[in-house]
Amino acid sequence: MDTTMNLIHVSPSELTLVSNIRDAKASDDLVASVREHGLLEPINAYRDDNNDLVVRHGHRRTLAAVAAELDQVPVIVTSAPADDLDGKTDLIAAQWDENQQRQNLTTREQAETIAQLAAFGISPAQISKRLRVDRSTVDAATTMPDTDTLDRYDLTITQAAVVAEFADDDRAVDSLVRAAATGQFEHQAARLRQQRQIAAALAEARAQWEAKGVPVLEGWPAYDSKGEWVDRLVDVETGEKVTIDPDNPGDHLAVRLDADFTTVLTATGEPVDPYEIYEDDEEDRPEDAIIRSQVHEALVVQARWYCDDLAARGWKTPWSTASQGEPTEEEREQKRAERRDVIAANKAWLAAEQVRRDWLKTFCARKAAPKNSAAFVAATITTSPHLLSADRLRGERETYLTVPDTEAMTTAKATMTSLAMCLIAHEVNTHKGSWRHIDRRTVAYLRFIEDQGYALSPVERRACGDHVDTDEL
Repeated sequence: MDTTMNLIHVSPSELTLVSNIRDAKASDDLVASVREHGLLEPINAYRDDNNDLVVRHGHRRTLAAVAAELDQVPVIVTSAPADDLDGKTDLIAAQWDENQQRQNLTTREQAETIAQLAAFGISPAQISKRLRVDRSTVDAATTMPDTDTLDRYDLTITQAAVVAEFADDDRAVDSLVRAAATGQFEHQAARLRQQRQIAAALAEARAQWEAKGVPVLEGWPAYDSKGEWVDRLVDVETGEKVTIDPDNPGDHLAVRLDADFTTVLTATGEPVDPYEIYEDDEEDRPEDAIIRSQVHEALVVQARWYCDDLAARGWKTPWSTASQGEPTEEEREQKRAERRDVIAANKAWLAAEQVRRDWLKTFCARKAAPKNSAAFVAATITTSPHLLSADRLRGERETYLTVPDTEAMTTAKATMTSLAMCLIAHEVNTHKGSWRHIDRRTVAYLRFIEDQGYALSPVERRACGDHVDTDEL
């Protein structure tokens, strides 16, 4: 490539301005300075196919020279950019470097630059390489509907793209902006996405029940309601538990809908108790035991029947003739609170799990382990060797790590791979109920990744023994 440079003096009106990644405006102070002192630094330009001088660097200086009515300005003429889209992509990349070195581009300017390159047909991988930015930033900038969010809030490009997802929900946007200031942005985004999934599932279920003519309860029944949940009722004549035909439920019935991510059998979709699941490689287990590889987490909508007139249906509560067995309102409210906490914590854990595992994938790709990792690796090997031999570890390792030929590894890479295997082993050992009981291995794992820069969510802090109220989850 020709790198010849020539210094010439021309009228600023002879210079051609094309795209500039910054909003090129000459301030009054700059115009005044140029009028008094002239240009202290030459403009950089090249000649295009029509022999016109096209400004590469110095758009604001050119505008200031025109406004100051200078007769001539110094111009360094260099070779034209590569002939791709009339040199625009090389020009934009060069302007990116110049502006970043002089004074960092604003986040909005960075996003618009990336979008501009994408509009020229440059692939995300090429943009990432040319501008030396990570791929997630490129993807966010090219999918963002507008960049106004970056002017309103102090966010990264990837965060602004997430905020754009919730532009129709002011409360969600406010919670994301506040979370960005406390290091909890990814966790809050995961929770909001989870809430949208649940809301969509509930809306679909509501439409199906209402199409059948079945009323859907709004919230919980009033404390002084004379009705009762059907699963607590028996038939007055037979004493047998009441069952409902969902296709022909009859009068005086309504349903309350709840949705949650639940552990289910993969083969049937039937919910199972996560505390009755055995690990695949666990030796002492019953023949009919449910093992980890047979289940997964799924969003399940459950309908609970409510009757507002027991006498009309010929039903009663089992304690109708023995009122001393009926729970008090205080006891019922305590159970409701406990249930709300379990539901909130389970949802929070599943939302945090995805954020944590995405973070772990990135961390495992490091070239070298952090200096304080040796003790963690040693503790895992000596106190929890079974974690490293679990079948699930072998099955899920490739999700996080590609292990090359170990004989050709450098010492740094071998150390990092050992650390990654220990971290993956601990991650695989966690589950939706990890927040319920303090496990020293889980605590050590979570605190270690926290030390490496991962921001623990409230439910993860609860798993470490911190007191976290339901409202914080």
